[in-house]
Amino acid sequence: MVPQTRQTRPRHQDHPGQLTNGCCRTSDVGVSAHPKYDERTGELLFFNYSTEAPYMHYGVVDADDNLVTYIDVPLPGPRLPHDMAFTENYAILNDLPLFWAPEALAKGKYASRFYPDIPTRLAVIPRRGKTADIKWFEADPTYVLHWTNAYEEGDEVVLEGFFQTNPVPPSGGGSLYQRMFRFLDSNQLGTHLHRWRLNMTTGLCKEERLTDVTSEFGMINQQYAGRRHRYSYAATSPAGWFLFDGLVKHDSLTGSAERYEFGEGVFGSETAMAPRVGSTSEDDGYLVTITSDMNRDLSECLIFHASDVSAGPVARIRLPERVSSGTHSTWAPGSLIAGW
Repeated sequence: MVPQTRQTRPRHQDHPGQLTNGCCRTSDVGVSAHPKYDERTGELLFFNYSTEAPYMHYGVVDADDNLVTYIDVPLPGPRLPHDMAFTENYAILNDLPLFWAPEALAKGKYASRFYPDIPTRLAVIPRRGKTADIKWFEADPTYVLHWTNAYEEGDEVVLEGFFQTNPVPPSGGGSLYQRMFRFLDSNQLGTHLHRWRLNMTTGLCKEERLTDVTSEFGMINQQYAGRRHRYSYAATSPAGWFLFDGLVKHDSLTGSAERYEFGEGVFGSETAMAPRVGSTSEDDGYLVTITSDMNRDLSECLIFHASDVSAGPVARIRLPERVSSGTHSTWAPGSLIAGW
């Protein structure tokens, strides 16, 4: 699957578009995981974070590769944000109560700890706004590794992602590998699709659990990114540790979940959604994933009709080499990569 990223290098300039807050260049502090590309505007929205105040920055690179926004997002201390979301008019960042223990960090050690008495905080920022424009919302304490989408509805910014019921599962002994990778086990973490409604007028947050199905690594039809969507496609992993044994289609309107299992000893990747050329509805397209079959020592690319996941793949493409089961994937139309 072709990466849907842009070869963009934010620039430090001495004319409009320069960094006016005295901060170092973005190339000095990096761009964190999961920047967002808006197909409609051609903008790249991103964040980064560090162990030094203000601890987070947010930026926008326009369609002409100019860094047009780069602002401080002050936090109470170092945090571990992994993902972000956006709507037509806003970017959404987060301050979650799972972060490096300050007493350990002071000794140069990085030990993550969950603080259940500290609320989740969600930051809503106009896409080209300033630090003073940030509005913070408080919600139930959790950690969210991945968001699926966000959109605007009346006075509300609606955000969906995977709520962790138990962000720090008990180690239960075992090997170092087992103790470390419990943080990557959706079943121990208790991840489920969740919705937050952030009222921009009242400043209040309402939230709800959308399903009891344990899943993570959700994808949507990217034509609906930042706009109201209905469907997301996520990975199931009862085997734990990123061993995705199937996929599930979540319906955020009805709460239903349509599932498909790859079979014993077969593991897939995050499932990308490829809209059909000339598509007329949100799920008019194809789901694409790559599987590793440990029984037959081979990999295949599986293609599903997004409108009928449980019917199984409509095509299987044998790959020349076995590919290690992975996590992230994406899909990009040829029009976005022409000329690269």
